[in-house]
Amino acid sequence: MSVLTVIGTILSGLTKPLSDAYSAYTARKAAKDTAEAKLKMAKQSGDFNIQLSDAEWEAISKRNESGTWKDEYVTLIITSPFVLLFVSAVASAWTGDPRFIVSANAGIEALKGLGVDLGDLMAVVVFAAVGLKIIKK
Repeated sequence: MSVLTVIGTILSGLTKPLSDAYSAYTARKAAKDTAEAKLKMAKQSGDFNIQLSDAEWEAISKRNESGTWKDEYVTLIITSPFVLLFVSAVASAWTGDPRFIVSANAGIEALKGLGVDLGDLMAVVVFAAVGLKIIKK
């Protein structure tokens, strides 16, 4: 491989994520603009039967959620067992008393007994935080 080919491959690898992010941004902006135009037209005509695509619904819902605390609350609740486990491990190491980590593990096992898969919940929270709508059925 020539040096120019290698440099071209590296540059395209670096610019592709930026290009993809910009394309996604423009698609979201277009969906938001289209949805707002449809809502405005429906309001003027008195028609309440509006057909919106998933992207348009998402854009409208994000606009309305900007002042809520719901997402932050859910994120805190879902991540709290991991924070508890970390703090307990540090406390056990600092004091030399294993009761901290044993108690944290007992709490996490109690959650597992409820049928809660913490790994799946954490993945959903992370995907939602970055704006991806990916949920395995």
